[in-house]
Amino acid sequence: MHSKAKRWRRAASVIAAAILVGAGVTACSSGSAGGGEQNTLKIWWWENDDSALAAAWNKSIDIFKKQHPDVKVEFELKTYEQMQQSGQLLLDSNDAPDVLEYLKGNATAGVVSKAGLLTDLTDVAEKRGWDLSSTAQDVGLYSEGIMGSGERYGITNYGEYVPVWYNKDLFDEYGLEVPKTFDEFEHVLQTFVDNGITPLALGSADYPGPHLLYQLALTHMDDADWSAYQQFDGDVNWDAWEKAAAAVQDWTKKGYISTDSTGIAAQDAGNAFVAGQYPIFFSGTWWAGTFADQIKDFTFDQFLFPGADRYPGSGGNLWVVPTKAHNKDLAYDFLEITMSPEIQNMLGNDGGVPVAADESAITTPIGKLTTPRFNELLSAKTGGLGWYPDWPVAGMNDVLIAQNTDLVLGNVTPKQAVDKIRAAYEQGAPGN
Repeated sequence: MHSKAKRWRRAASVIAAAILVGAGVTACSSGSAGGGEQNTLKIWWWENDDSALAAAWNKSIDIFKKQHPDVKVEFELKTYEQMQQSGQLLLDSNDAPDVLEYLKGNATAGVVSKAGLLTDLTDVAEKRGWDLSSTAQDVGLYSEGIMGSGERYGITNYGEYVPVWYNKDLFDEYGLEVPKTFDEFEHVLQTFVDNGITPLALGSADYPGPHLLYQLALTHMDDADWSAYQQFDGDVNWDAWEKAAAAVQDWTKKGYISTDSTGIAAQDAGNAFVAGQYPIFFSGTWWAGTFADQIKDFTFDQFLFPGADRYPGSGGNLWVVPTKAHNKDLAYDFLEITMSPEIQNMLGNDGGVPVAADESAITTPIGKLTTPRFNELLSAKTGGLGWYPDWPVAGMNDVLIAQNTDLVLGNVTPKQAVDKIRAAYEQGAPGN
């Protein structure tokens, strides 16, 4: 659900933004799919204005304007939910944009690529010499709707992973060190409970709940188990999921997770961590820029979830070019700018996680915290980035949120929750 995402990031508004620069025809604006204004580039994304991604992409628009002074740029701000729920209809419209941010995964980009709604960028990337060799770019490859191999229908210019963010001041106050094992992590959680503090800021009504459930399952998975779940390669290890579900209920009973979290969205949970109300927040690097800008009263840091060698994360959400785009060459020019050293280095220094930055050019504290770790996860020979739990089949995100919520509330047993997750997974799996 990344991603989000990214996901998994929620935009603050659905309102269209402004037209950015004037009109006229340029020789650079060839490659139309037919119809529409050939002197206009239409762009959509959903990232918040205060995010590192939006800052980098707005800078990309500024560069595009200088390179194409006679082209008008029209930008519309969408929401993550809007694209998840209505993306296929929007892409199948004659009013589709020329280039847009879209959700990666089988249930999203996989579905629309299989439906013929996305432009195959394989030849474009080769002709323009784009270096897309990083495994972060696997999120843009699809074969019959399955992510990870096949033709290229999108590119990403950022990455993401889900670490454990923590309040260093509170750790120091209670004499706690960064845990290196799962047992040590539980000791940290118990210490806070013993001192009257609920340790985990968890938005169980949103993606953080399923992310935690998945991370707990990953602690019981090997590479073969992961491939079976994410790529339908072998038998899924549902015992790992049941152990994870049992841990969620155990942590709730022990007070590590509040039952009130079932009414809390991801944004609210992150805000509570920023306010110092919770010492720990399990969520993605898409929060890095926000934390760097807004946390003033304590020192924060991050560590990877102890006891696992895979972690939720991947290349970021995709830039795609709809089949019905009117000005594809202009879209390709914009994509090229987002992958340029200037934009990649800017992204890293602002707290994003670039996929093609010069690591020596990342000089800010937040950039030095996230970029090297992402690169380490990318280069891991075993383990590394574990993608996201809702990717394999359509509709899994809602099922995971519902079952995680019921686990926290104690409405179901771990087996009952996993049986429902398994049923949704098997119903949506290829061939069913």
